[in-house]
Order: sequence, then C-alpha cells, then structure tokens
Amino acid sequence: MFSLSRRTLPLCVAFTAEKLAQRLFFWHHACYGWLVRFKFEFHLSEDKRRGFHTSQLIDYTLEPNPDADDDKKLPPQKLALAFSTADVVLLGWRLGLLADKLQENDLAAVRTLSKRYAEVDRHMPFVASITITPIAKG
Repeated sequence: MFSLSRRTLPLCVAFTAEKLAQRLFFWHHACYGWLVRFKFEFHLSEDKRRGFHTSQLIDYTLEPNPDADDDKKLPPQKLALAFSTADVVLLGWRLGLLADKLQENDLAAVRTLSKRYAEVDRHMPFVASITITPIAKG
C-alpha cells in the first residue's frame, strides 16, 4: 500500500472530495450557461425561515386570488407552490414575476413586506403573505 501526500498530487486532486464535487458542479453548469439553485427559502419573519430543496418542487400555479373578488384591498394574485413535504401559498401583487423566476430557475428567497411598500417599485413582485401547510404523513 502506498500513500500520496498533498504535495505530490496535482492541484485539482488536492481538494477534498466535497470541494472537488462543488467545483466540478459549478464548472459543468457554468460551461452550459446555467446554474442550479439548491434551495428555495421563505422568510416568514425576522427569525423564522423555511427552506425546500429545489428537487421537492412538484408544480406551481399562478391564478387570481379568489378572496380578492369582493375586497379590492386584498392581494389580487395567488401563487401556489406544491412541494413534496408542504404546500406554500403566496398572496401579493405582480407575482407573475416570481413565476418567471421559478421558470428560469432563478428564485432563491422570498419574504413579505408591509403593504405600504406595495407600490414603491412597480416593476418588482410584492408578497403580502406566505402560508406554509405541511403535508400530513401517512
């Protein structure tokens, strides 16, 4: 049996297996012009977050908020995301931009803001509420 020291290994082999895998993954996807996000994160409050691996996303639906038909003060759009372990519902304005980010695999984190900021930037999505409902086991 023989052993190799780090000094005798080429630079790319001197990485730990994890670091090497990360570098190869980034190199592979950078060469093809896209990078896979590993996690969606929902900021429920300043000290509470919930994340889901991208492989858990089953589908999503963007539709008008049925509760907003009668009350124009309620958010007009609903974006429902079905993960394998929970359902996530976002209510807000201009959520089509978030759906575009999902389709482009470029959505990383979502947080709510106070309604007074809804019209500050009319070119950005605005999320008024995030509801996460775990799927019952069994």
